[in-house]
Amino acid sequence: MKPFMTAQVPEYTMTMCRILFVDDDKDILMMVEQYLQMQGYDITTVNSGLKALDLVKDQDIDIIFTDYKMPEFNGLELLAAVKQYKPEIEVIVVTGYGSMESAIQAMKFGSYDYLQKPFKLDHLKLIIDRISEEKKVKDKADLIRKRGRERHKFEGLVGISARMQQIYELIETVSRQDPMVLIQGESGTGKELVARTIHHCGPRRDNAFVPVNCGSITEGVPEEQLVANVTALMQRVQGGTLYLDEIAELAPALRLTILQALKDERSKSATAPHVIAATSKELSEVIASGALKKDLFDLLNAVVIRMPPLRERLEDICLLINHFVHQACAKHNRRPISVSPDALDILMRYHWPGNLIQLQNVIERALALGVDAIQPNDLPAEIQTFSTISKMG
Repeated sequence: MKPFMTAQVPEYTMTMCRILFVDDDKDILMMVEQYLQMQGYDITTVNSGLKALDLVKDQDIDIIFTDYKMPEFNGLELLAAVKQYKPEIEVIVVTGYGSMESAIQAMKFGSYDYLQKPFKLDHLKLIIDRISEEKKVKDKADLIRKRGRERHKFEGLVGISARMQQIYELIETVSRQDPMVLIQGESGTGKELVARTIHHCGPRRDNAFVPVNCGSITEGVPEEQLVANVTALMQRVQGGTLYLDEIAELAPALRLTILQALKDERSKSATAPHVIAATSKELSEVIASGALKKDLFDLLNAVVIRMPPLRERLEDICLLINHFVHQACAKHNRRPISVSPDALDILMRYHWPGNLIQLQNVIERALALGVDAIQPNDLPAEIQTFSTISKMG
């Protein structure tokens, strides 16, 4: 076992990123160590989970790749222990071929991602660079917050919560670097708005933004016609941004045709579209169901942006209410209405299964009722009922 060493790394990687690879197969350790050293990474390898845990306690480590099946102390046990000692460390579990159940179990325990053996070495690099970029953005966002320069709004996005601040910084980064992006979040969290913001902030802002609802594309179209449709779509985008909404709903045959066309376009054309995909499903569930294959997932998620549900950013509700009130009143040429303290208290305690869209609809509904100030009785029945039940509980 060698000590950690400082390596000269490319500008786009995190300079002090320390990587630990754990596997009881010495050949794999040697292969990984040689490759990552050649790529300029600070890499340490160990052949057991117990040795890895000792390093975690004593050293500063940023990323751990661990084999799932190891004697004495397996990868899942190491993952759980790491998250207990140092939850900020990102852990990627490496599983044997066909052991999808173990991979999904690991992701539920907090694994950042998983690799399936036999894996390609460039997949290691893809994951490391993605984590490094996210860590760099997070560090920058933390610094900005410490300096008291938090923003309550970014383009059309509204929110002052820590989660939204990180998303603002991540959007700025991907807008400059133009990687492929996968946005994950529940329905109504603002995935398309994020995609449009990335497009508007980047060098493609003067070109087309073309949204495609993958759920509306049906099977049964002849392959020749499908290829022709995809070609026409590429011509329509012409160096702009292609937004594939609900990518997991796309039929497998259609997905392969579309993504092959995208890969071909990227390899031969300088005006290939910037691809942003989105899904409302949890990524682990999407992969487990087979809706997204692992190679496709690697292609799409050069950068993953996870949109938080509204119930996890309740500190943003007052800002959002104000935003939606002014937006709706300007649309209908009315002076702004207010929200009573009692109504605001109910809105703050609600769990918002419909997220931002549901909150916006509540404001629009109150405006349609013609009220000057929203009172508890002006709120939809399901919100009032939830408030009554939560008080009783």
